Amino acid sequence: MKYIVLDIGGTFIKHAVMDENFNEEQAGETPTEYEPERFLEQLVSVIKSYGEGYGGVAISMAGFINPETGENTDYGCSERFTKYNLKEVLAQRTGYRISIENDSNCAALAESVLGAGKGRSTVCTMTVGTGIGGSVITDGKLFRGRNFKAGEYGFALVGFEKDEDGNTVPRYAKATSILSKRCSEALGRQLNGKLVMELLDSEPKVKEIYDLWLADIAFCIGNVCVALDPEVFLVGGGISGSKRFMADLKAKTYSLFEKLEDYTEILPCSLGNNAGKAGALIIFFENYGK
Repeated sequence: MKYIVLDIGGTFIKHAVMDENFNEEQAGETPTEYEPERFLEQLVSVIKSYGEGYGGVAISMAGFINPETGENTDYGCSERFTKYNLKEVLAQRTGYRISIENDSNCAALAESVLGAGKGRSTVCTMTVGTGIGGSVITDGKLFRGRNFKAGEYGFALVGFEKDEDGNTVPRYAKATSILSKRCSEALGRQLNGKLVMELLDSEPKVKEIYDLWLADIAFCIGNVCVALDPEVFLVGGGISGSKRFMADLKAKTYSLFEKLEDYTEILPCSLGNNAGKAGALIIFFENYGK
């Protein structure tokens, strides 16, 4: 049996057909519609473009999602993700069984079953990208929390800082976009994450901003590890592909948290862009079987 899988992001919808062994075919992507009604029609169109005869549709997307009801209560998301109960509406419109789960949870579950966390009992993950996301997995099962918000490390307080008016405000671990923005402002020219990494050894101001940014992420990771004692902590997002970043992050985290290196390994995720789709299918199998 084969299944339709969708990994819905704010910029693109990545979609494909997968078999029960997670082999992928007919993969494609399309820019995500912003207006809710057009977004819904877009999803229906993508699903129907694959034809008939599939076992169901597995979806990964942003939000605090109840996988049983399909309700998305993350009103910080765009309205297109929350206006409709996509699990119910897509089932009605396509005739397929639908599963839906938070994108960070999907990626983490795939890494736990198929990737860098395979064979580990307790796995925590953090995605460092346009935002900071994360997940907790124990004994191969997602820990979602009562409100489906477990693992949302982007809300974790790591200290205090001054705002533009000199007021003391909470400080949180920041996404790579903030790192690039601050470095761009410091040098007076536009930088992306790749350029930031290339300038670390030649631009002291960039290195200073990077070190502060890195320390906040290390604080967050270390505190999660102290609380949950995972066997492995996996780091995803595009920047996790940088050997320099991963080496710096491990060194900073282990220097801040004594003995942590003895019991929690910090590794990059290994499945790349396919993790969300594979994880969505794992969730589908948990809900409906193969």
